[in-house]
Amino acid sequence: MVENPCVAFMFIFTAFVSLQSLQSVLHSSGIGLVSLSCIYTSTVISCLFAPWLISKITTKWTIVAAFAVITAYFGANFFSSHFVLIPFGILMGLMAGPLWSAQATYITTLSITYAKHMQMDECDSMINKFMGLFYGCYRSSQIWGNLISTVVLHSNVSYGNLFDNTTYTRHCGASQCDIHSNELSNFDIVVPDSTKYMLLTIFLACGIMAIVIICVLLDNTEIVKTDFESELNLTNSDTLISTLNMLKDPKCLLLIPLVLFVGLEQGFVFGDFTKSYVNCTLGVNGIGPLLVCFGTVSSISSLVIGFISKHIKRFAFIIAAAIFNIGLLIVLWLWRPLPIDIPNFYVIAGCLGLCDAIWQTQTYTLFGVLFAHKQEAAFSSYRMFHATGCAVAFGYSYFLCVETKVYIMAAVLAIALSLYSIIEIKLQIYNRQLKEIVAL
Repeated sequence: MVENPCVAFMFIFTAFVSLQSLQSVLHSSGIGLVSLSCIYTSTVISCLFAPWLISKITTKWTIVAAFAVITAYFGANFFSSHFVLIPFGILMGLMAGPLWSAQATYITTLSITYAKHMQMDECDSMINKFMGLFYGCYRSSQIWGNLISTVVLHSNVSYGNLFDNTTYTRHCGASQCDIHSNELSNFDIVVPDSTKYMLLTIFLACGIMAIVIICVLLDNTEIVKTDFESELNLTNSDTLISTLNMLKDPKCLLLIPLVLFVGLEQGFVFGDFTKSYVNCTLGVNGIGPLLVCFGTVSSISSLVIGFISKHIKRFAFIIAAAIFNIGLLIVLWLWRPLPIDIPNFYVIAGCLGLCDAIWQTQTYTLFGVLFAHKQEAAFSSYRMFHATGCAVAFGYSYFLCVETKVYIMAAVLAIALSLYSIIEIKLQIYNRQLKEIVAL
C-alpha cells in the first residue's frame, strides 16, 4: 500500500537532505554547490519529457530509475571533481521531474483504486489521506537526515583555533566573502576524509535500501495501469504544453518574483547560512541540529497554518511572512555571529523555518485560487520557478559575497511584494464587483 513508497522516499531523501545541507563544507572548492545548481537547473528541463518516460517504463520503474541515479550521485560525491559531480548532478536533475510525476501518478491512482475497492462514491477524501501520509513521511526526512549528520560529525571533526572571536567578527556572517579572500578552503573547520566517507557510505546505504523497497515491496505496475492513469497521462501531456503558456498569463507573471524568492531563500539557507554563518562559527557539527530546528518548525508551522487558515485571510499570512523576512534579512546583514551566540542561531533557524512554511503554503494556495481552471499547469509552472530560484542561489554561491546575496534577496522580496499587492487589489475589486452583480 501507500506506506511502501512513503518509506522508500523517506530513505532516499533522508540521505539527499543531509548531503544537500553539507555540500558547502564537504567540498570546500565549491563544486558541491555548483552540482546542486545543476540539479535544480536540469529539473526545470526534465518536466518536458516526464510523461513520455513514465508511459514507456511505467511509474514503478521510473521511480526505480530515478532512485538509482540519485544513489549514483551519492557515490559521485566520493570524488571532489567537476568532471564527476557536475555530470551526475545534471543526470539527477533530469530524473527529478519524472520522479515526482511518477510519485503523484502512483499515489493518486492507488488512492482511487483503493477507494473503488472499498466502494466509496467519492475519491477525494482517500486521495487527501494518502497524499497526507506520503508527505508527512517525506517531510520527516529533513529531521532524520540532519540527525544522522549531527551524530556522525559530532566529535569527528578538527576545529583548529575555532574560538578565536576576532576571526569570526572579520569573516563570518554577511562579511564572509570568498571572492575577496583566499579562505575558501582555509576554514579552521576540517571534515576528515574518514568522516566524509562514513557519511557518504550511509547515504549510499539509504539509497540502496530505497531501491530495494521499491523493487520488492511496491505493488505491481498493473495496479496503476487503469483507465484513470491513461487519462492522467494525457492530462500531464497537456499540462506540459500549457505550462509554457502560463508565461502569457499576467497573473502568473506577477507571481514569478515571489516564487523565485522562495527558491532563492531556500538556496540561501542550505548553501550560505550553513557555510558562512553556522559552519564558520560553530563548526560543521552545528549544521545538523540547526537544520533539524529549521525542518521541525517548518513542518509544525505548515500543519498549524492548515488548521487556522479558515479563520485568517491569506493576505494576513503574507504580511506576517514579509515582516518576519524583512527583519531576518536585516539581522543576517548586520549580525556578526560568535560561538557564544548559540541561542540566536536557533531563533534565526526557527524563524527561517516559519517563513518557509508560510511562503510554501500561501503561494501554493494563491496559485490554486488564481488558476482554479488550470491547476496542474499552474503548479507545474510553480515548480519550474521554484527550481529556477534554487538553481540561481546555488549557482552564484561562490561568485558573490554573502552581503550581496542578502541585498539580492531583499530586492527580489520588495519587487515580489509590490507585484503581489497588485494581484490582491485586483482580486478585491473583482470580488466587490461580483457581490454587486449578485446583489442586483
